[in-house]
Amino acid sequence: MFRSVLHIFHGAFLWQVLRARFGVTEQKVVLFLMGDNQKLDEYALIHLKDFMDRKYAKGAVLFLKDKRDYGRFKRVKLPEGVKFCLYPVRKIQILYDYYSFHRFSDKILFTYTDSPKGNELGRLLRETEIDEEEAVCLGLYRLRSVPGRKDRG
Repeated sequence: MFRSVLHIFHGAFLWQVLRARFGVTEQKVVLFLMGDNQKLDEYALIHLKDFMDRKYAKGAVLFLKDKRDYGRFKRVKLPEGVKFCLYPVRKIQILYDYYSFHRFSDKILFTYTDSPKGNELGRLLRETEIDEEEAVCLGLYRLRSVPGRKDRG
């Protein structure tokens, strides 16, 4: 238990450092692309503008754990004001633990699917018949529909 409490305090400290370093305000979205499911991460980038519009955000900071992901994702057309940053997996996990303890903003998202245990996004993909694009739009971004997709009737 003591270790969990230390983790949460460490996460709070890391969050304050990120906020200051990247100028994170209520007008920015923060997205951690975890690489558990590459198609899911790509759809997260494709529909980022829709999420930013819904949240009235003027920018975004996207955190990646691997340089190889950057090469893949830089081909996706992103809205203005979006920055990519590499960030160590261990620190992302600490931030996730803090965010799970204290959800201080609905503009901070993690694309975890395999961990931690009981992850909502991963469960949505495993236990329902929706695809990655629907999981991103409806489960992660909480949009009312999948933009650009016609009703299947």
